Parts: sequence; C-alpha cells; structure tokens
Amino acid sequence: MSYEPRRPTGTVENYTKPFLWMAGIVLFLALFALWAAYGYLASLATALVVRIGIAVLPTED
Repeated sequence: MSYEPRRPTGTVENYTKPFLWMAGIVLFLALFALWAAYGYLASLATALVVRIGIAVLPTED
C-alpha cells in the first residue's frame, strides 16, 4: 500500500451560470415538446406549477 501526500487544492471554476443557462434551455425544450404533444393549456399549466414550485423554495438571506 503506497501513501501519497495530499496535493494542495486550489479554487475551482464557478459553473453556476452555465448550469442555469442549460437548465433554462432544457426547460424551454420540455415545455415546447409538451405544447406540441398536448397543447398550449397543458404547457401553460406546467409552467405555472413550476413557477409556484420555485417561488416556495427557501431563499438564502
């Protein structure tokens, strides 16, 4: 069994913005596919549920 000393760690890149952009694109495509499959009202209702779900999430102060 070999022992390797720990390497110093540095800072990592912040991937928050790219993640949020991709999540928005995926959400848009999902709502578009839902609209194409079931119509405008189903897509609108789903968007409303997602919006309310996001609004009730706790926020950092």
